Amino acid sequence: MKKRVLVVCTGNTCRSPLAEAFLRKEGKGAFEVRSAGLFAHAGSGLSSGSQYVLEKEGLLYKHEAKQVTAELIDWADIVLVMSQSHKAQLESMYEHVEVQTLKEAAGETGDISDPFGGSTETYEKTAAEIKAAVLKFIEKNEA
Repeated sequence: MKKRVLVVCTGNTCRSPLAEAFLRKEGKGAFEVRSAGLFAHAGSGLSSGSQYVLEKEGLLYKHEAKQVTAELIDWADIVLVMSQSHKAQLESMYEHVEVQTLKEAAGETGDISDPFGGSTETYEKTAAEIKAAVLKFIEKNEA
């Protein structure tokens, strides 16, 4: 059975969609993946920086931002976030949820900083960091 992974960031327009897209591509069907944001404006599109990075990777990706809900939390086997503050917030909102930062799930420490409003280079750096962590996460979760 596929592991269901929910990836969460702040607005669900930059980091979590990147992680979702990389996890889908690199996981080669081993995971069911969804993403959401703690403060998402439902229906917002992908940020232009994230869109650019994904197109450069050859990933066409249609995305609409979603707010985190109890239903999404209950759906997920694994909840991955981008920062310790996201983790603390989710844990306070949903007592029964087990949350890891993407870096923790990859066996590393630290947060993945938000590229929102940053330069193309900032988005490329963030995307490379997310992709590296996603690859390590996949390696650790292949059964």
